Amino acid sequence: MGPMHPSNRSPRARILVVEDEARLRELLRLYLERAGYAVREAADGRAALDAFDEDPPDLLIVDLMLPKLQGEALIRAIREDSPVPILIASAKRSDVERIAGLRLGADDYLPKPFNVHELVERVNAILRRTGTGAGAGIGAAGGTAPGAGPGGGPAGSGRDAGPRLSFAGGRFVFEPSTRAYTCDGRAGRLTPAEARLLLALVRAAGTPLDREQLLPTVAGPHAETSRNVDVHVGNLRRKLGDDAADPWAIETIPDVGYRWLASADPHRSDRAQA
Repeated sequence: MGPMHPSNRSPRARILVVEDEARLRELLRLYLERAGYAVREAADGRAALDAFDEDPPDLLIVDLMLPKLQGEALIRAIREDSPVPILIASAKRSDVERIAGLRLGADDYLPKPFNVHELVERVNAILRRTGTGAGAGIGAAGGTAPGAGPGGGPAGSGRDAGPRLSFAGGRFVFEPSTRAYTCDGRAGRLTPAEARLLLALVRAAGTPLDREQLLPTVAGPHAETSRNVDVHVGNLRRKLGDDAADPWAIETIPDVGYRWLASADPHRSDRAQA
């Protein structure tokens, strides 16, 4: 029996499947369409980049071993200006390769061979967490969809994101509703997983959170190792210019997890609300 159709998916979330094996690409399209998604396909990295530029999807499923442009290069190109959720589905299955994929900015990693039903469920989970489950259009111009799922979901959900956050005298400013940030004069956008991680840490400021607590927040229920948390913390630290050896924002608590250090600036009434 195929996966159930997600409820209230109108307009349908759009998925770009990037896979060079034609039979698998067709199988993924059939199952995803059965689950209620609008699906486009690309057989190589160049075609995927062109398709993304022409009409950005709400989520990408990317094989890493692609002709013309490898999956890693495709993800790096997309991550230069878009936080669109990315699920890697690849035959590269070692821990080192999977961690490297997450460090590129992927939201999840499913090694081949995989059960297609599991892939569909991971897609469902990612879109719930990122707030694009009903086609909210994270790939639209500016990438302004919320950074997480509906109310009652994991820490950092877009529905309760709240007002703009400022820390350390304006050194770091974050807009939860768009995931846009400025830090030390640099501007950028956090990925959905990074935004959820940040908000979870901030909400528990001063209190250490262990990796097992943070794991569902950054990687969802299918995560296999708390090492995923370390990868996302490392990505977030790089964007904040935070040094693990001398942190100003995120402190590593040995044998435990992480703690948010940066002091919050007083709320200003003229700040935009999320």
